[in-house]
Amino acid sequence: MQTLEILRTEIDAIDRELVALFERRMAIATRIGEAKAAAGVAVLDEAREQRVVENALRHSAPENHAAISAFMRNLMELSRARQRGRGV
Repeated sequence: MQTLEILRTEIDAIDRELVALFERRMAIATRIGEAKAAAGVAVLDEAREQRVVENALRHSAPENHAAISAFMRNLMELSRARQRGRGV
């Protein structure tokens, strides 16, 4: 059995990866916001967001679907704020 400290070390490593991926996603969200502004396109695209959630659910275990759906919707909300230039 692994000790609590070892398990927490694993979580810490995963968190570092998640932060790096989040920062990459937000950098791209900034560029998407610029492209949308230049094209005169609305930031919110509900159909696209639904596809993103559905795609995430296809790649996750059923017992995680509710959490994955909430996570992705929250992530997209942060991305929309970034696209609107509100920083977050």
